[in-house]
Amino acid sequence: MYTKTKKIAILPPIPVLEFERARRQNQYEKFAAPGTSVDVRILKGGPELTDREYELFWSTGFMILEAEQAASEGIDGILIDCTADPGIEQIAEAVDVPVIGALSAGVHLALQVGRKFSVLALDAQWERMVRSRLRDYGLTGHLASIETVGKHVYQPARGRNMVEGEAAAFINLLRAAGEKALTAGADSIILGSTTIIDGIAELENMLRIPVIAPGIAALKTLEMMIELGIRQSRRAFPKPAIAYGTKMAGLLHIQ
Repeated sequence: MYTKTKKIAILPPIPVLEFERARRQNQYEKFAAPGTSVDVRILKGGPELTDREYELFWSTGFMILEAEQAASEGIDGILIDCTADPGIEQIAEAVDVPVIGALSAGVHLALQVGRKFSVLALDAQWERMVRSRLRDYGLTGHLASIETVGKHVYQPARGRNMVEGEAAAFINLLRAAGEKALTAGADSIILGSTTIIDGIAELENMLRIPVIAPGIAALKTLEMMIELGIRQSRRAFPKPAIAYGTKMAGLLHIQ
């Protein structure tokens, strides 16, 4: 069933500051198809950053609440804006619209264009979390390597992201990590954070293999699913017997 207009809620795993919300909103809008509207939501609570499984655990509850709220507002699909895919199973159970995780979309797209992919993770902690998710998905056999970049794009403590000179240096870090991935046997690369969107074409030209931005892969996958009328199987993701969202929102004093 073709749907001309699509409303997609984008859920970062943290209550991002407004400057970062606006940046993500702008980037997703650039890649959205005509008729697709995107809404980068700000969580009503949770950790400021998610660099550990512990922090991802606490962020998941607030993501579920936001997903349920978005679904009640008539959203057509939900994008998990994080390469750790936090809360993807729980949100898929909670709502009746398609739910896509950035890492899941990125790796499955990589397998359409090659046999072995590498992920460019931000740091060692993200390497560990991404590796864990790939193990859950049964895809480690297609993994050439996970290379660490050593720097984060989103820097809330500074109240801003990288400036022009820092951004150029960051591209060089990505290139160095990408060259290690080539040595490891990768025939495609997945960027290890949805915060990395700028510089994809430049990196592809440097490395001469496909470079996939997982958030954009998730957006395009979600648009396709909405057009085709496909959503998660209820045999795999059964609806909860009791919906706790409204009750928990009250306990947390969330409007």
